[in-house]
Amino acid sequence: MKIRNKKALLLTGLFMAVFAAGYANYAITNSKDDAPQGQQVIEEQESNAFSVFKEERETTRQQELKYIESVVESAEADEQTKADAQAQKLTLAANMENELLTEGLIQTGLGMEAVVTIGNDAVNVVVDKQELTETEVTQIADIIKTHTEAEAESIKIMPKA
Repeated sequence: MKIRNKKALLLTGLFMAVFAAGYANYAITNSKDDAPQGQQVIEEQESNAFSVFKEERETTRQQELKYIESVVESAEADEQTKADAQAQKLTLAANMENELLTEGLIQTGLGMEAVVTIGNDAVNVVVDKQELTETEVTQIADIIKTHTEAEAESIKIMPKA
């Protein structure tokens, strides 16, 4: 019986040692990676918010263009409706080009990622920065005014929340 007890005790001790080593490995790797990984996930979500918005905007714009194109090609639409749809299509294309251009200029010129939306009466800019200096706001407004012909009163520049 003493040999069986020694074997059982030895096996139990080995099992406990393997379990302790596994738990220690888990605890060490989890504590090292937990803070940076959590912070990294938050940073990725914030930077992805701009990408997600741009992708959704692109998808919506493509749907709008398809709808407008269907009106232009429709046999049931009168000539005035087709002309209005064609003008709307050209305006939408120009806005898309200006948004892309101004976003690129803000990113390359000022080193900030931005989302620009151009509507009929307003230009909205959200910049990937917590706070903006007066100089940065002026530079962004100049870029927008130059490439969109928008008045200063219709431009809204916002830092990300």
